[in-house]
Amino acid sequence: MQRWLLLPAFPPPTRGPRGADLGHLLDYAEKWNRADLSPATRGLGKDKLPIVDPSGPRSTAQHLSRLKRAVQEFDTVWHDANGNVVSTLDTRKQLFEELLWEHRELSEAHSKCQALPAASVEALTAQVVALKAEKEQLASEHRKALDAQEKISAELKEKLVQIELRHALELKDAQAAAEAKLDESLKQYTDYNAVLRAELEEETVTRKAAQDRIATLTADQAEYDRLVVQTDALAFRLFPDSQAHADKKVAERRAEQTMSNPDSPWDAYDHLVALSARIQHMRAVDRHLVDLPDRAMEIFKVLWPGEAVPANVTLISDRLKDACRRIREWKCSAARAGADAALRVACSWYEDLDLDAFHSLRGDAPTDMDPILTAKRQDRAYRIAQSVRTSTFIPPPADIEDEVSDDEEEGNSGAEDQGAEEGDAPPEQAPEASDANPQPPVA
Repeated sequence: MQRWLLLPAFPPPTRGPRGADLGHLLDYAEKWNRADLSPATRGLGKDKLPIVDPSGPRSTAQHLSRLKRAVQEFDTVWHDANGNVVSTLDTRKQLFEELLWEHRELSEAHSKCQALPAASVEALTAQVVALKAEKEQLASEHRKALDAQEKISAELKEKLVQIELRHALELKDAQAAAEAKLDESLKQYTDYNAVLRAELEEETVTRKAAQDRIATLTADQAEYDRLVVQTDALAFRLFPDSQAHADKKVAERRAEQTMSNPDSPWDAYDHLVALSARIQHMRAVDRHLVDLPDRAMEIFKVLWPGEAVPANVTLISDRLKDACRRIREWKCSAARAGADAALRVACSWYEDLDLDAFHSLRGDAPTDMDPILTAKRQDRAYRIAQSVRTSTFIPPPADIEDEVSDDEEEGNSGAEDQGAEEGDAPPEQAPEASDANPQPPVA
């Protein structure tokens, strides 16, 4: 079967080979393109005239495309029609052959019937009559059997009706009893369900309360464990020498528990055991820990006599963190009080004494060079110091700041303690003498 292939016709271009504008030739190109358009029809109408397609005119390529689709449809229809005709002819040919064989068998049977003699026909007639009589007898017997069967069926039907009535009554009674029992069971089920629902709600409330309680206890336990660990760490920081006793108690406790890994990190109970060991050790070391708050309050009153004592021990402890600096300030205050007492004694005896002349030490002063005069000067100074009132804090002047810092105090504390233990006199804190000889005080 032939297949048709139509190629579409492409309209001429309206631009040059490189896409350039055609200029005044554009009108010719548009006319050229419009010349390719023609109206399309959709068959013939009742007046035998072509019906114009309302979609508008079409180009040669569109007409050829329609023709291509029509030829493809025609090719498909022709293929389907050809297959239909071939299959129909094959089927009818087979039926015709079967009919020929049937006609041949019927012809042979008809030929055999014509060949039978007259005697045979009479015998066949007699056999037919005998068969008819036998058929009537069989029909009579069959009718009698049917009558007997109908009678039996009627009796069985009557019995069945009675059985159905009795069964309906029994079924009705059984259904009523079942409905009554079902109502009773449903009532019991409703009561049991209400009781179970109430018990379930009560159990739910109890379980929720228990869960809340467990959650609260768990949170409290975690908080207690944290406090125990924190308290044990604080006790270790305050009493580091108690670590050996704590390790011993924890090891004994783990040995009693037969733990698989005795070197595992401590848990909250281990910290509690360690804290108990630390407390016992602290009790054995010092029996007077209860007096610490009172002693802290007394120290606060001594260091800050003009301030009110804080309300609790924590605030006192926070303030006592500055106790070292406060003590250094008191040392400077005592030095200022001693210097003021010495100048007061000197001014009381020498009214015209020039205080501006006391700005530095004299390098060749006899009281520094002569040991006898030095001992006499120190004895007199110590006796004057006994009358100095050091209980009143004397702040430094506005233009003077204490020169001793925290680091200097920590570095010099050991040297001062050692000098105090040896019984030497405290060092004099004064500027060195200048090269020029200072003028003595004028009396």
